[in-house]
Amino acid sequence: MFKSVSTPTIINVKDIGEVKFHRNYRAKCLTISIRSTTGIRVTIPGLLPLRSAKEFVNLKKTWIVEKQKELNSFSKKNSLKEYHTREHFLKFSPENTSKVSFNLINNEIVVRYPNDMDITHNHVQEVTRKAIEYTFRKEAQSYLPMRVDKLANQHGINYNKLRIKNINSRWGSCSSKNNINLSIYLMKLPDELIDYIILHELTHTIHKNHGQDFWKHLDRITGNAKGLAARVKKYRTGI
Repeated sequence: MFKSVSTPTIINVKDIGEVKFHRNYRAKCLTISIRSTTGIRVTIPGLLPLRSAKEFVNLKKTWIVEKQKELNSFSKKNSLKEYHTREHFLKFSPENTSKVSFNLINNEIVVRYPNDMDITHNHVQEVTRKAIEYTFRKEAQSYLPMRVDKLANQHGINYNKLRIKNINSRWGSCSSKNNINLSIYLMKLPDELIDYIILHELTHTIHKNHGQDFWKHLDRITGNAKGLAARVKKYRTGI
């Protein structure tokens, strides 16, 4: 089978470091992207020679260096240095090691990293985000299923399946088959707002839209649906 994207060619370019050249036969133009997690990536369209892509990178070297500086400045400014979830606190532990890793010990998210590396380093931050995401998932899996069951039984509502996911775009959803999806980031909310989101999705098993009947039903079982909805808007999913 024809592959549209080839294995990347990695070349160390003077003044800017490692560059990954990816050939994409479906791409229409030569592009450069710079991200903290993936570094410098060059997409080569069609059969354009690698030599031409390297020349393009050299022509854009000044621009790339400036973007790297901007990205490093942004990354340091927005680095995770302190954080807590519902039950855990973030702790950094510099050690005599060559890798970055994490684990949960009691109520701590322990991120271990090499002594000669700063906590603002991209790799340390990447692992830290994965550690926090992992922690939110563990907490959500421990708390949300029993809470959904309790509220569903309390209000006589039936649902099909519950899935707990890393959803950044919304707090939850309910499918046409009454499968409920909840974001792991619900664990950022106070208890009463977690309950509100759960009841919101449970109500969708009865009323599939946000019409008048939906809000009447939700208001009846929450006591103040619109007020709770307004409070939820003050929070954001994600880390």
